Amino acid sequence: MCLDKTFMGWLKALIAGKEPNTQVVGVAYMLSGGSDASNTDPYATGPEEGNEWITSPAHVMIIMPGKIDQTIFSTDPLSGGPFIMWAGTPYEHLMVPVDPHGMVKMGDMSGMGQATPPA
Repeated sequence: MCLDKTFMGWLKALIAGKEPNTQVVGVAYMLSGGSDASNTDPYATGPEEGNEWITSPAHVMIIMPGKIDQTIFSTDPLSGGPFIMWAGTPYEHLMVPVDPHGMVKMGDMSGMGQATPPA
């Protein structure tokens, strides 16, 4: 994971269980992807019964002051595009999939390793 100063403050607040004080846009990226127990609970230690871990391929994360508009961005990690993670919590952020080869949707790792870089 690589993150800027604003996102680092947000992450420290998340780890400490404190509300972040985000004053400007912050950006982070995870080019190796990641995995989360819940798209709604930042402190979940495992998925809710009947659900699986959310597996994310490479992605960019964006935080900003205020709330993210749910009429513009989905909260569904399987939507195939940017989505809001942990919507309605102080830790909500925008997850933006990075898929240069057009094969992998956020939440679906089945295409990983099958994409061929352009010549």
